[in-house]
Amino acid sequence: MAVASADLTVAVPSAVSFDVAAAVPLGVATAVLLLERAGLKHGESVLMHSASGGIGALVSQVARTMGSGERIGTVGRADKVAAGLGAGWDSVFARDDQTEARIREIAPQGVDVILDPTGSLLELDLSVAAPGGRVVLFGNATGGALPPLPPTGRLIGGNVGLLGFSISRLAATSPATLTSALRKGLQLIEAGTVRVETSTVDSLASVAGIHDLLAAGRGSGKYVVDVKGR
Repeated sequence: MAVASADLTVAVPSAVSFDVAAAVPLGVATAVLLLERAGLKHGESVLMHSASGGIGALVSQVARTMGSGERIGTVGRADKVAAGLGAGWDSVFARDDQTEARIREIAPQGVDVILDPTGSLLELDLSVAAPGGRVVLFGNATGGALPPLPPTGRLIGGNVGLLGFSISRLAATSPATLTSALRKGLQLIEAGTVRVETSTVDSLASVAGIHDLLAAGRGSGKYVVDVKGR
């Protein structure tokens, strides 16, 4: 039996399967919250690092429902480009020393909203941010020490906002905000405007292997552990 706080739970629509619903809190709801945190406006461009990952694949779809402009993704490996394009990003690049130039070709005036879960690409983010752009840092997927924050003058001079996001902290401090995003996510899935691809892991014994896969940058989409009857 699992016990959850009542103020962090919402009803699951009958049209949404439980495996898909299980992927909503750290999936569609997170995508909704990130774009809301960034204040995405209609027509604004979006850049997402790790665009083929579990969050990246959903941010593209949610951004589209919010009327975004150009959606650009980067990935850490060339063999992930196809998955990023399949997730709905308009353009996807494997990161290399030409990434900044490629982004500038698509968004000459800079990118309005940049979502960075890597913890290591802040210099690139600031280099391609548009005046008035917002960079949201979250996750620290690389697991290493975070780079130092840029000098205040660079943010002021570039008219760039630097924001942080933590869903666990949000759950502790503003549960109503989180449950609102959960409902929005479930509604988007129920309406068919957002599609969640899940891979079911049959036992807890397999979880360590999935973690290793993700740590090596070879995972994709959302993984759901089936512990029913165990």
